[in-house]
Amino acid sequence: MNQSIIIMKTALFALAAVAMPAMAGTYTVVEPQNPYSLELGVSYNFAARDIVNAEGLNTPSIDTMGVDLTGVYKVNDRSSFNLRFGFATGSDDATQYDGYKMDVRVNDFILMPGYRYTHPMGEYLDGFIGANVGVINESLKLKLESPDGETYRTHNSEYAFAYSAEVGLRYRISRHFEAFLAYQFFGSTADPGFTDSDDAINTREQLYHCVRLGMSLNF
Repeated sequence: MNQSIIIMKTALFALAAVAMPAMAGTYTVVEPQNPYSLELGVSYNFAARDIVNAEGLNTPSIDTMGVDLTGVYKVNDRSSFNLRFGFATGSDDATQYDGYKMDVRVNDFILMPGYRYTHPMGEYLDGFIGANVGVINESLKLKLESPDGETYRTHNSEYAFAYSAEVGLRYRISRHFEAFLAYQFFGSTADPGFTDSDDAINTREQLYHCVRLGMSLNF
C-alpha cells in the first residue's frame, strides 16, 4: 500500500512539473463551442508485476486488454474534468504450481473521475496530460488441474483504490470528432487472494504501462 501511494505521488508530481512551464505563460481563455465530450478508448496494458504471490510459485505477469467510456466536461479550452468507466481482462494458463497446472484470469472494473490539461500544438493537434483516481473491482479466477486430471476452481474479488496518469496527443478531425493516442501509467491497491490446501495464494498490487487510443464525440 505504501509503495503504491509513493508511486502515485511521484507520477502526479511529474505531471505537475510538465504542466507548469506550459501554464506559466499568458493566454486567452476560450470558451469551448462543444463543452461536452464522450470518448471511447481501447488499451493494451503491459503488466509490470507478476500477478500471484505464493511460496514456490514462479508466475508470469498477465497483460490485459481494456476498453473504457469517458464522459468529459470542458471548463475552457485548456482544462476539463472527466469520469471514466472501464473494463480490462487477461489470463495465463501455462503456470505450474506444486505439480498442478494453473489457469489464472483477472478481470478489472474501474470507475475514476479525473482532470486533464490540454495544450495547443497546432491548428489541429493538441497535447494533453491528465490524472485519475477512483475505485477498482478486481476479480481473480483460479483453476488448478492435478496430474491425475482432477480440477479445482475458486475465485475472489476485491474493491480497492485505483490511480492513473497519462500523457498523449489529440487530433481534431472535425468540430465534433477527435482521435487520441496516449501513454497511461495505471495502478491499484487491489490484491484479492484465496487458499488452496494449506498454502495461501494471493495476488500482488498491480502496475501497468498502457497504450490507449480511441475517438471522442464533442457536442
